[in-house]
Amino acid sequence: MSLIEQLEATASKVDRYILSLLKGKPRILYEASLHLIRTGGKRLRPFLVMKSYEIFNSDVKKAIPAAAALELLHNFTLVHDDIMDHDLIRHAAPTVHTKYGVPLAIVAGDLLFAKVFESIVSGMQERDMRESTIIRVLDLMIRSSIKVCEGQVRDLKMSAEQRFYSVKTYFDMIREKTAVLFETACIVGSIVGGATKEDEKAMVNFGRDIGIAFQLIDDILGVVGDPKITGKPVGSDLREGKKTYILSLAHKLATDDDKLKIRKVFGKREVKQEEIDEAFIIISKTGAVDKVRSKAESYADRALSILKRYPDSPSKKALSELTHFIVTRNL
Repeated sequence: MSLIEQLEATASKVDRYILSLLKGKPRILYEASLHLIRTGGKRLRPFLVMKSYEIFNSDVKKAIPAAAALELLHNFTLVHDDIMDHDLIRHAAPTVHTKYGVPLAIVAGDLLFAKVFESIVSGMQERDMRESTIIRVLDLMIRSSIKVCEGQVRDLKMSAEQRFYSVKTYFDMIREKTAVLFETACIVGSIVGGATKEDEKAMVNFGRDIGIAFQLIDDILGVVGDPKITGKPVGSDLREGKKTYILSLAHKLATDDDKLKIRKVFGKREVKQEEIDEAFIIISKTGAVDKVRSKAESYADRALSILKRYPDSPSKKALSELTHFIVTRNL
């Protein structure tokens, strides 16, 4: 089975479980909460839960509630992120607040967040998981939620200010905002699967490294990605004034005249498309795209080296293929 087929199979199992959780009244609330889930997504985080679990255990049904919880938490962050960023499109479809309005979108996000914990407590109990395991998973999800919030505020603060930040500051932010859910997915899968403490630590590091690689590639796509493929507006990060690594690096490497042209469109939502196109050319000319992709590949290589400690298996192969996919994707 190919990686894409495995992702689709995992998505099908997790989506069915999520649909069973998101039923109730008022109906429009549950429709809004399911909107992003129904519009697409690769389900990378639940896939990481499932495959990390399978490294240590074969009864994969026990991992489904935890996998669903990660996807619910991820979608909760997307709903609220889109409101804060004023994004109109995600997965080539209207964002939740665009379709249902901001007040309902906020509540729909809140519902998704509540369902994270219902999935863990009720779902894991139904699968006869130990109370101590459920408590550990709950603790990890709580800590991850806090980190995501801290990372989001760092991102908002960085976007609001005119200056570009240091590489360290940027990486600290993406570890909290993005990589933490990849990290949590891997350790949660390992814990539910009965891994040793040493293996838990290894899988945490694996998840963190691929999470950082994922965000670096996402930064590239946020600048030069094809909207027909990414499902996001052209030059979205430029228009929003995101202080991403690629934009900071391009600005640093550009000539003084080109710096002015980048700043002319940076953080300007109503800028003309021809000015965005000119900025694309400048960014490409600096070599920043290749440098950031190379950085992402170095994190992917670190992640792959961690997997070498485990014997060959379908789950190990799937995690390796996913790592390659993350740094080569164009979606």
